[in-house]
Parts: sequence; structure tokens; C-alpha cells
Amino acid sequence: MPSTKILLTAAAACFLLALAVPTVAITVGENTASDDVVLEPTSQYASLDDNDELQLDLEKLNNQAHTTFDDVFSITVNDNAVERVWIENDITGLEFYQGGDQSDTLTESNPLEPSAAETTNIGVAIDTHIAHSGTETFTIHVEYEDEEEDDDHPSGIELTSFEVEPTKLETGENVTANATYENVGRTTKETTAQLTVDGTVVDTETLEIGPGENESAVFERQMQWPGRYEVGIDGIASETVTVEGPPIDVLEASVTTTEITAGDSATIEATVSNPTEQRVQRTLELAVDGIVVDTRTVPIDPNGETTVTFERQFDDAGTYNIAISGVEAGSVTVTEPATIAIQNRELSAAATAALAPPMAMGFLFLGIAANRRWAFVPMR
Repeated sequence: MPSTKILLTAAAACFLLALAVPTVAITVGENTASDDVVLEPTSQYASLDDNDELQLDLEKLNNQAHTTFDDVFSITVNDNAVERVWIENDITGLEFYQGGDQSDTLTESNPLEPSAAETTNIGVAIDTHIAHSGTETFTIHVEYEDEEEDDDHPSGIELTSFEVEPTKLETGENVTANATYENVGRTTKETTAQLTVDGTVVDTETLEIGPGENESAVFERQMQWPGRYEVGIDGIASETVTVEGPPIDVLEASVTTTEITAGDSATIEATVSNPTEQRVQRTLELAVDGIVVDTRTVPIDPNGETTVTFERQFDDAGTYNIAISGVEAGSVTVTEPATIAIQNRELSAAATAALAPPMAMGFLFLGIAANRRWAFVPMR
């Protein structure tokens, strides 16, 4: 889900009377966030006091009843940077909802996701069968977009189920991974499902999901190497898959050029062994920082070994972890190209004299051009 930050938290004191309902005061301070999000009374049950606090006076409601009001106060958003608004409420018998739909409660899992200049009416549902005493609190949260937001998994998109079948198979057979997502928000969003094998991203699929809808990403993955693997999705859920078959495997992998300059290529090698009596074919996958970026399919002779070579260009400075088909190969360190320093050189007298005429001529031409330009300026 996205990396975001909460810039405004408004706490409200709720005075809960026995066999009555709360009187609520919501403080909106004079700060940037309160300018971005404005709370206003829209009913007889809401008002602003001398301190600009929004007060909800619900004490006159009937006891032993379940009462709803669709339009008690409003929330207006004035800044596109506001991403989500919701109310954190632990008060038994009191719920806030939006848009006149009592089932559309305003919670963290179902927040208001507004656009700038959008006003939403907030309703209140109260069950006065429940007696209260003492003081309770609830909290209004305003969440802003952050530059570090994870575009692959936006807020409001939740993984609801993940299945892998079969969990036992032979080398060369496929597993099917099915991931289902739900959009619990109010706007259409995209999410990128990432299929992983032992933590390495081996495939992706982008889904567009409407509000309240479900979509599934279905992956087919051929398992070529024997062993036990964790087949997962998004680093959230996984299932263990056992692959049986002849011991054809990657014996070792290594980075032959561990230090390069940005823009250059590194060489990575892997040795594959086939101890069987049959010629086989295998696809090796090069992973950089846990993501498959290249593949090579090679034949391997009976009772033989084959060396597979990858060339990978790196354009950005940094240190990258390398693996081939799950076997660690080491790391590549990429540095920025060295800058060429131009040193000051003192010209000889002869060189200075030789440069003088062209410089003078340059000034002469510049002067003529300037004079000609000024000649076109009308006199007044």
C-alpha cells in the first residue's frame, strides 16, 4: 500500500450520558491542514462555538431507539494533495457514514477519497439502546499523498485471497497462482500483482479495479528445478510447492566483473549440471535485486555441464545483488564516471599576441551588429 503521512489529526471529546447520546466537539485549528479540509455544520444538531469548534449536540434524541441523520455536517477538501479522510471511532452505538448511505461508513478501510473543491455530507447513526457514561474520544484523520508512494500497491486495494495449485508436481509441470484483489475505496485504481518464487519477482500483472469490485491475477509458472519453493504474491502471502524430478541443477553462479562504471555492462556466469542419461533443456533467469530481468534457454548434454553467460548493463550508480535461478552470484558495484578536470594554463606571450587580432575582430563585429540593431529603433 502507498507510503503516506498523516498531517492532521483532530481529536474530539465525546461526553456520553447514561441512557443518552453524546455531545461531540470537533476542534479544527488554524493551520494548513484545516485550510485544506473544512468541517461545517449542516443541521440543527451541529454548530460552531466561539472557538470554531464543530459541536454535535445529540442529547435530545429519543432513548431506546436507532436513529439516523444523513446530513449532520460536511467535509470540504480544498487541496488535491489530500488523499484520504476517515473517522476513527471506538464509541459503541455511534457510526459516521457518507453520502446518505448508512452502509457506507467512514472508516480507515472505507475512507473518503475526495477531489479538490469536493464537499461530502456526513451522516450519523446512533443506537440509544446502549447506555454510556464517562468520556470517550474519536479521531478524524486527513492523509496526504507522499512522494514515496508505492505505485504498485495503492491505498484502498486489498489482497483478499491467494491460491496455488498444485502444491506437488514434477519438473517441467506448471503451477497456477490465483490472487484476488478488492478495491475498498471510492475511485478506480490500478494495482500490480507480483508473483514471487522464494522472494524473487518472476512475473507481474497490472489490474484496474473499480470501487467495490474484485479482480484476479492468474499466473502460470513452469517449475523447472527440483526442490521446495515458496510461491507467493506481493510479499504478503505464499504457499510451499514441492517439485520432484532428476537432480538437474545450477551448481554455482558468479559475477565476473564486480566493479563497473555507470553505463558499462557486467558479466554473470552460471554452471548447470545434467547428471542424467538424457539431453535436457532449461531456462535460467537472471535476477537483479530480487526481480527477474533476463532469461537464457540452453540445452544440456547427458552427464554434462554447461556454462551460461549473461551481460547486463547498469546505468545508475549503486550496489546490486545478483542471482541466477535462485542461486546467489554476488553483487555488482556501479560508480559514476570520473569527471575530467580542466586545469588553468598560462598562455605564452606569443600565444596571447596571436589571439589578439581575432578577439579584436570579434569585438568589432559585435559593435557593428549592435549599431545596426540600434539603427532600427524609431526616434520619438
